[in-house]
Amino acid sequence: MKRTIIASGPVIIENGKLLVNKDNKDDFYKLPGGTVEEGIEDMEEACCREVKEEINAEIEIIRPLNPMIVYKNQQTNESMTIVLIHYLAKLKNKKDIKPIYPVKEIVWLDIKDIKKGKYNVGKNILFLISKGDIK
Repeated sequence: MKRTIIASGPVIIENGKLLVNKDNKDDFYKLPGGTVEEGIEDMEEACCREVKEEINAEIEIIRPLNPMIVYKNQQTNESMTIVLIHYLAKLKNKKDIKPIYPVKEIVWLDIKDIKKGKYNVGKNILFLISKGDIK
């Protein structure tokens, strides 16, 4: 049976820049976030927990954005169903964020530059741009 994963993460935008990170698992920038712990938390709780675990961020969720379903793991090419739930969020502790292993880098990418293809980013970032959630 094909694996199904539900993942949740925030979209944090300030001054036309998108907060992304990169870890040691792949070579593209992605939104912080990760797998919802089944039966333990809801998607908003997972979003807040994951961003705290990855970059020490405290966030305030503003609203849900377009969900995305992919059928292949972008890192491993394994066939699976991944449901990505994104939330527009506000960063509450900007001066305290830092990469927590396996995250190795946190950057603010200019959204105009992402749209021009200047950076290698996760497919969900391009999806959210195409839907108008990241502008």
